[in-house]
Amino acid sequence: MRILLADDEPQIRRLYREMLEGNGYEVTVAGDGTEVMERIAEGDHDLMVLDLYMPKMDGFEVLEALQAEEQQVPVIVMTGHFPDYVVTERLRGLEVVEVLRKPVMISTLINVVNRVAEKR
Repeated sequence: MRILLADDEPQIRRLYREMLEGNGYEVTVAGDGTEVMERIAEGDHDLMVLDLYMPKMDGFEVLEALQAEEQQVPVIVMTGHFPDYVVTERLRGLEVVEVLRKPVMISTLINVVNRVAEKR
């Protein structure tokens, strides 16, 4: 299973990438929304783990762009910046598998990714 991991924090990308790869997943990373769109155009991903608070294009804008392009990749959203009511409102109508609040425990992320992988 190929995962696109998008987060603007290099330490988070490194840590989550190592843990996901250690669990048998192939991981591509992106540090901002523009990079996410480039990675999506470059390859076929089975799942995206997407931080909402990123430079250039935030996660909400990425999700809107993916929907406009009719991309069908399941998305797990991570956020620690936006309040729940903002996340709920802005995600309404967008395809999201799960919303995780940062800091996200690695075991929680792995469990959600495994659950998505089992459904595919």
